[in-house]
Amino acid sequence: MINNMKTKIPQELKNWQKEKELIPYMIKMYCHKKHHSKELCDECQKLTEYALFRLDKCPFKKNKRFCSFCKIHCYKEPYRSEIKEVMRYSGPRMIFTHPLFSFKHVVEMISYKRKMRK
Repeated sequence: MINNMKTKIPQELKNWQKEKELIPYMIKMYCHKKHHSKELCDECQKLTEYALFRLDKCPFKKNKRFCSFCKIHCYKEPYRSEIKEVMRYSGPRMIFTHPLFSFKHVVEMISYKRKMRK
């Protein structure tokens, strides 16, 4: 008998796991609108694979915050500029599909910027 129970993710890896689920979603949203394709185009498929590869190699998996807070730039050009474009497009639209994630991101961004000013 196959066990259909999901494996339990440790609490300190939950943010990292959530990001691994959301990045492909955001890239697909971007690709659908900008490249007018229902499935990912080759360029966006490569970006998705690269983004997930970089997330797997992230040294800050435990208690991960958003990549925008990080001082290490994991993405190499041209992937860095591509992912920024994807985030600029998909980020504001996430409020309609993942409102809790979006709200949490905005709150953390504001508190992070306040902390950096001090």
